[in-house]
Amino acid sequence: MLDTEDGGADWGGRIDLLYGTDYIYTTARGLDGKLLNQQFPGQPAWGNRYYGLAMPQLYAEAGYGNHAVKVGHFYTIIGYEVVPAIGNFFYTHAYTMQYGEPFTHTGILDTYKANDQLTLYGGITNGWDNYSDPINVLGPVSNPGYPGANSNAAFLGGATMKSSDEKQALTIMATSGNEVANFATNAVGNRSMFSTVYTNELTDKVTYVFQNDNGWQFNAGTPDTLNQAQPGTAQWYGINQYLFYAFSDKVVGGMRFEWFRDNNGYRVYSGLRNAVAGVPQGPGNWNTGYQGNFWEMSYGLNWKPTNNWIIRPELRYDWYTPDNANGSLPYGSNFDKSGQLYGGCDAIWQF
Repeated sequence: MLDTEDGGADWGGRIDLLYGTDYIYTTARGLDGKLLNQQFPGQPAWGNRYYGLAMPQLYAEAGYGNHAVKVGHFYTIIGYEVVPAIGNFFYTHAYTMQYGEPFTHTGILDTYKANDQLTLYGGITNGWDNYSDPINVLGPVSNPGYPGANSNAAFLGGATMKSSDEKQALTIMATSGNEVANFATNAVGNRSMFSTVYTNELTDKVTYVFQNDNGWQFNAGTPDTLNQAQPGTAQWYGINQYLFYAFSDKVVGGMRFEWFRDNNGYRVYSGLRNAVAGVPQGPGNWNTGYQGNFWEMSYGLNWKPTNNWIIRPELRYDWYTPDNANGSLPYGSNFDKSGQLYGGCDAIWQF
């Protein structure tokens, strides 16, 4: 972290390497991921469908006074949950984080701390989860007349506002730019989304968090089966709510309730690991996208027996309500279940 509190200058940089099962979400095209002819972050270059290596951050940063400018490859500023496990309360991730938001960006980002209550962000990136691939990496786009059809330059920015006692915070972030909207036709369209996160420390023991995400992809080629959107436009949106209670300095309980809607079956895919690894389509491998509503309720604890350890047990239930009653389902080894109940636990050691 840069030290510019006294109005001076500072500089630095950061390189992150991530090894494990979550690496597939942070692969960036042109760095550690290769573009598939499908709507996925990028085929892994340094692993298999289960474990692999990714470099989600590689940037330099310089600051002077109230400004800090980051240049390179870095985590997104959008949303509430983050990629590093230690930055989240829960062992599992929300649908909004996994399917509705970018994971990384490559470009330039300025952070301006206007005062103790207001921080502004603004920059230009190469879009979602992309390091260096041009937007026409698959060849000439099929709609060259679209505004900015040959550019994937995207805006990334927003603001964080805090109350004077810093017990409440409101963060609004947005990104907007062209992406390959349909890999089958190589059509380009604008992808825009914004995320709102409100945090309120209600008491010394109770904290509440509300998050709302809204995203659009134009020229996606999706049907408007229910007359809910402009034909060809994909939409996704959702609401997350978190409630945390501190039983003691060492034990905190948490609850997360989420609704996430993939309005056109464009973002949520089952069997994602098989798909990015190139496993052929078929029963038990992976299916098409899921158009409908996803719900999940998670209960968990964070136990800190020492300053170095965090133990995170969790119990979670997911269920899905499809728009088409005869459509495929996302859960189960054969993708024939509408819900699932499971538990998990991990241990984090800091040194």
